[in-house]
Amino acid sequence: MNESRTTNTIKNVKTGLIVQLVNKVMAFIVRTVFIHYLNTEYLGVNGLFTNILTILSFAELGIGTAIIYNMYKPVSENNKEKIKSLMGLYKKSYTIIGVIIFIIGLCLIPFLGILIKETPNIKENIVLIYVLFLTNTSSSYFFAYKKSIIFAHQKQSIINTMDSIFYLLKSIVEIVILVLTKNYILFLIIQIASTFIENVMISKKANKMYPYLKEKNIKSLEKKEISKLFKNVKSLFIYQIGGIIMTGTDNILISALVNVATVGLCSNYVLIISSVKSVITSALGGVTASIGNLNASASKEKKEEIFYIMTFINYMVYSFAAIAFIILLNPFIELWLGKKYILNITFSFALAISFFIDGLRSPGFTYRTTLGLFEKGKMTPYIGAISNIVFSVLLCKIFGAVGIFIATSISTLLSYSWIDPYLIHKYEFKTSVSKYFKKYVLYSLTFVINLLITINLANLINTNLIMNFIIKIIVVSILPNVINILVLFRTKEFKQLITRIKNK
Repeated sequence: MNESRTTNTIKNVKTGLIVQLVNKVMAFIVRTVFIHYLNTEYLGVNGLFTNILTILSFAELGIGTAIIYNMYKPVSENNKEKIKSLMGLYKKSYTIIGVIIFIIGLCLIPFLGILIKETPNIKENIVLIYVLFLTNTSSSYFFAYKKSIIFAHQKQSIINTMDSIFYLLKSIVEIVILVLTKNYILFLIIQIASTFIENVMISKKANKMYPYLKEKNIKSLEKKEISKLFKNVKSLFIYQIGGIIMTGTDNILISALVNVATVGLCSNYVLIISSVKSVITSALGGVTASIGNLNASASKEKKEEIFYIMTFINYMVYSFAAIAFIILLNPFIELWLGKKYILNITFSFALAISFFIDGLRSPGFTYRTTLGLFEKGKMTPYIGAISNIVFSVLLCKIFGAVGIFIATSISTLLSYSWIDPYLIHKYEFKTSVSKYFKKYVLYSLTFVINLLITINLANLINTNLIMNFIIKIIVVSILPNVINILVLFRTKEFKQLITRIKNK
């Protein structure tokens, strides 16, 4: 990476970490107040409708990624006219998407009864709640397109900061509303207002940073360019819809196959894991724009070197976090909410393993999209989506709700985990993917050994609940990282990473 790219990456990572930490602390405070003033059924409804709207958002899949990819080159060349043209297309697309999502969402109202096995014990109208969720999702697309130009310029730290400010203010207002009124409808309205106002403010910020965006003389892209772009969009749409079905349907399946109350209990575990994942994704995601810039200019050898360093970093971070989840989730839930909110330890295992597998495959997805390999691997989403649904139904019958989370891991391994690395090695690096698979096996074996050693040591701790938790935190903070370093310090990636850290 050149100096500018490295500087922007470091700033994006730093602000990403700080912002996500602040956001997630506030999320836990809001969740605690939410559980205190409302019941578990509300948590279930919250999780269910969030999943439904995540799937509805499939209409966007591909457009943002494809346009940002096409923006890397004109941004590096300071080609303002091309940027304006792309942003104009982006604006039209997102406006249409927002409207489409709202219309399709309304059409799903008659089918809500199918998705909810048992009527939740809440006083508010379930349809009204759903419409408010739908409004929040669809309105998020208006003005949001302006984020893309800030992202393409590697200035994600600006978006991070604004996100944090609005999230903090929104959380404070939500807490006040819950404490004073216990009104779930007002709680949802605050979310809608916050989403809309933040998008407007980011749009104004983008106009101030790049004044040429306000110019009216916007040239349309050539038909050839539009055709190529939407060809990529089509491929991304198909590719990512599989990912949405794999990771975005868990609550829907639990609601339909088990009940809404179980969704609520699972959502506490998912909140903790997704909160940590958001912090990691935000930090490592700060590198994405820089990788896009790198892939637009660097040699194949350089791209491959950075890919393997990123894979190593992801392993170190996600393996440590996954082990921490397995050992600490249940004690934390008991301290935070009480014994009645604890699920069987198998839930912690299933969720943590899924988290680890998804994290380890992340560099492959990032490279695939920033390299523009949109049309390759068209069968991947079908393999992932179909295997996830089949395994979810089968394993839910055998293991209950935990089987649905196990199915997500299996379907990811059968599809995205190996296809993305294969594609970037074949079409970009021009080297054998066997090198990657050897690394994957090494990392997986190291993770299993690490997990067994850490669990056995943690199980020896037997004092009161609070002291147990504190001592386990100390063990988990030290032992997994020490084991990882002892096993992997001789690898090429470890040495390259240390050299880069020393240099910067």
